[in-house]
Amino acid sequence: MQDRRKEAIRALDESDRPHLYWHGTDADGHVWLFETVIDDGGEYWPVRHAELGPDGVARRYSWDRIEDEHGFLAEGPLYPDDFGLSALTAEEFGTLWAALSR
Repeated sequence: MQDRRKEAIRALDESDRPHLYWHGTDADGHVWLFETVIDDGGEYWPVRHAELGPDGVARRYSWDRIEDEHGFLAEGPLYPDDFGLSALTAEEFGTLWAALSR
């Protein structure tokens, strides 16, 4: 099952569908980043997700690393308005994603 999910996320990520980028924070001090792809139904499916926790540890998830002992890439569509997420440009997202890989 995990292999099918991985391949489905990879196919979305590598598709020519629109990619949109988001960031947000929560009351616990987490910073969230998402790259989403819009499906045929207009839903935003996460293909990359990163978080920086109040502990200063960065965690990143994508089709090549779907989960670890701390978290996982969302298994369903993301609704940016429900989480108070703000849009980012592709360049802004790329800079932040790279910074969290150090």
